[in-house]
Amino acid sequence: MIKKERQEAILKIIRERKYCTVNYLSKQLFVAPITVRRDLTEMETAGLVARCFGGATIPEHENREVPFEIRNKSNTSIKEKLAKKASKLITNGDVVFLDASSTVSHMTKYISEEQNVTVITNSMLVAEKLKEKQIICYLTGGRLVENSYALVGNVAEKTVSDLYANVCFFSAQGIDENGVISDQSESESALRGLMIKNSQKQYFLFDGSKYDKRFAFKICTVQDISDILTDLDDLAFEMGNK
Repeated sequence: MIKKERQEAILKIIRERKYCTVNYLSKQLFVAPITVRRDLTEMETAGLVARCFGGATIPEHENREVPFEIRNKSNTSIKEKLAKKASKLITNGDVVFLDASSTVSHMTKYISEEQNVTVITNSMLVAEKLKEKQIICYLTGGRLVENSYALVGNVAEKTVSDLYANVCFFSAQGIDENGVISDQSESESALRGLMIKNSQKQYFLFDGSKYDKRFAFKICTVQDISDILTDLDDLAFEMGNK
């Protein structure tokens, strides 16, 4: 198991158990304790875990707005797969809403100039990546969120309210067992809601770590969107008919 895969496995186990000892992780992953300690040190530096006596736990920011750089280092291999799958749902000539989530940002690798698409986004990172590929892209404008590449607020919301897209791709911090999609960011949740409202089709991308979680601000339910894209094979909701 390479380091990247091992650290993703460590993060998944800690999130499930809330706290793990070095010895427990060592036995689960069949690696030496010194390797686990080295991984935990790197992960703590990146803000993914919090070290404590004998092991590690989830950091306090798990229940708050999480900096983009931290989100982007979590479950990256799964996000890549979801992004690649999502990109195949784009039709040539589409106008596309892309939100500022770390999962959706991976889609920029799979959108090509030949598709002749127009992208509308509140992510400065997404806009920069698409610029490199000479893809038409509109930034919403708005207030820049601290520790993020996201633009939010009244200006961003006014821009999205006046625009329409064929398809919208978004993510969020949680989805509960009833299909309620929510996030800890009030401003980003409001903007995602407008993107969903002003698009013909809507797709929610999320990895398994986000399931069975509910946060302060409801974005929508699965009945409000076209479909979900996830790595959870047995997960099923009654989707809306759009």
